[in-house]
Amino acid sequence: MIDEEDEEEILKKKISFKSVLKNIVIIILIIIGALFIYLGIFPDQMTNFMVGFTLICIGTTILQLPKRMQEPLRQTLTILTCNICGITKVRNFQAGDFVFKKTEDNCEKCHKPLQIKQIYSVKLKKNVKIEEKKESPKKKENGSKK
Repeated sequence: MIDEEDEEEILKKKISFKSVLKNIVIIILIIIGALFIYLGIFPDQMTNFMVGFTLICIGTTILQLPKRMQEPLRQTLTILTCNICGITKVRNFQAGDFVFKKTEDNCEKCHKPLQIKQIYSVKLKKNVKIEEKKESPKKKENGSKK
């Protein structure tokens, strides 16, 4: 469930039809702008230059727009430890947690309160549908009964 940040994800990323179409439109805009400058459609050369220059500027500006990156899903975890027997427990972060805080959670062995040792955030892998996981054992049970 925890995903390490890896450069291979970027390399494996698929090219979408939308991005290919966008790049083709940008290239066509730049080519039309260059044709306006060199061949000229209007009788006035200054008008041809301004229209061509404007099309080239629009195309290169669109090309340089930054892509919107989705923020990865993150989960904040709290690590609890027992100062007496050294048992470590991990749980989800709760409001009010801070490092060295004595919690209401008790150690399983010595029944003393646990202390928060670390709080950190991890990047999660792509969304895993929990509902599908819950349904699959039911399907197996129904299949075995028949």
